[in-house]
Amino acid sequence: MRLTPSKEAPAEAFLFILSYLEKNHRFDAQPFMAKRDISMEKVLQKGAKIPAHYISELIDEAIALLGDTALLFKFAASVTPNNLGVLGYLMLHSSTVEDAIIKLCRYYLLIGKTLKPIFDATECKLTLLIHKDGEVEHLEKYSAEIHLSALLHLINKIIPQSIFPKRTTFRHAKPLHVNAYKDVFGEHIYFDEVENALFFDKTQLAMQTSYDNPYLLSVFEKEAEQSLGMSVHGSLKEQVLGCILIATGELDVSLESVAHKVGMHPRTLQKKLKEEGVSFVTLLGEVRQKLATHYLQKGLTTPTIASYLGYVEPSPFLRAFKKWYGVSPKVWLGLHVKS
Repeated sequence: MRLTPSKEAPAEAFLFILSYLEKNHRFDAQPFMAKRDISMEKVLQKGAKIPAHYISELIDEAIALLGDTALLFKFAASVTPNNLGVLGYLMLHSSTVEDAIIKLCRYYLLIGKTLKPIFDATECKLTLLIHKDGEVEHLEKYSAEIHLSALLHLINKIIPQSIFPKRTTFRHAKPLHVNAYKDVFGEHIYFDEVENALFFDKTQLAMQTSYDNPYLLSVFEKEAEQSLGMSVHGSLKEQVLGCILIATGELDVSLESVAHKVGMHPRTLQKKLKEEGVSFVTLLGEVRQKLATHYLQKGLTTPTIASYLGYVEPSPFLRAFKKWYGVSPKVWLGLHVKS
């Protein structure tokens, strides 16, 4: 099923796929874009949209040129919990697979406004829909393939042993390259169904995660609630704090990166924060201070924590930590974490 030319999609989705193809497969998109009169200047504009069928056509052309029917599934597998910021951390520190899925559905708005994951505990089913302009739509073929495989990959990243769903259903017709699907979803795959969904059994949903941490879960859940709340009535300070927290998952906490998420020029953001009596550097320090001890309790090394918090090397992080807590990370860990 192909999206009709009248439908539009966020240019960000096009850029995300294009970036993956260029980086991992040396895909030259210039001929494709020139043929459709698409310029990078246009798609990089904030809030830009393109005809939705361009995304399908880009994927079709890439698969044909590269001869890789599993290309989309490889793209989906590149997503990790850390890529999703707060949402990824919520899944990572959940107690069970079911708990992680519930967190995914509840807080998906942190990373997207149109896709709607819905979990039915009675049927042990995770369904994907699109909510747009007050209406509900089903995902088209490529979108369903990418998102269902990405969600399954995320689940398998947080448990000790990978699983295949009990059953997977797609709305589109059975493709020629079914084996590529089987490598991701297992043997029980059904096409021409009424919904795009993953079905699990109760044993799978009850599986314990590898990184279960009730304390960290509660901290990130609070941050998620605040981040979602500020999108309606929060101050700019609260909005920036939420964006910085999310940016840590992308390993880019620069002023430029956060300003882009907020939708402002860096200088404008600094000016408006000053009007609220704060600075970007101060807010960045608040988030770093909070996350530093979380990562310590998670068992991460000092160099890794420094990298996750956006420091080029460990020494500035060590100086900042001692300024925050009066002791080194090693001493803090000994005082606050029981062996």
